Amino acid sequence: MSEQNLSIQPISVALQEQVIRETNHLIKSAGDYFNRSFNEIPVLFDLSGKAAGMYRVKAGQRVIRYNPYIFSKYYDDNFSETIPHEVAHYVTDVLYGLRKIRPHGIEWKSVMQIFGVAPSRTASYDLSGLPVRNFQKHLYHCGCQNYELTSRRHNKILRGTGHYLCRDCGGKLLFVKNKDEK
Repeated sequence: MSEQNLSIQPISVALQEQVIRETNHLIKSAGDYFNRSFNEIPVLFDLSGKAAGMYRVKAGQRVIRYNPYIFSKYYDDNFSETIPHEVAHYVTDVLYGLRKIRPHGIEWKSVMQIFGVAPSRTASYDLSGLPVRNFQKHLYHCGCQNYELTSRRHNKILRGTGHYLCRDCGGKLLFVKNKDEK
């Protein structure tokens, strides 16, 4: 990472505590709404890259991860949008199971509305000054549009352990070229 990438400092411990309190408050609010209890889950500030937040289940452990640099640079936006976004993923996982619903489907959207937040899938931030890794992209095409896949997904396709379909036409994504090739 370059020196420029170190100009923004990660979110302070005091603000991390506010984020954790809000995360737990929304979990409790969901419990009140659905008349059931949801366990508080670990909240970590170890996410890097371009995502502000992530809900993850790994080896049966549920966790919400936040990017401390993006939260630092865009605290108010992330407090009001990213926290409910990730808690809504947790709530829909507990209620329906991750494999039974779409990540940003109607169930997730309804929980976002319960929280009083517009159900937006992604935010677009200026990440200058933040430590982000840039990954090589690989160009794929279906019957109707182009997609840029990460090396991780590209390698899964090459190994035969993964395939991806277009969200719109349902066609299989086919490799065209690496993005930086002419």
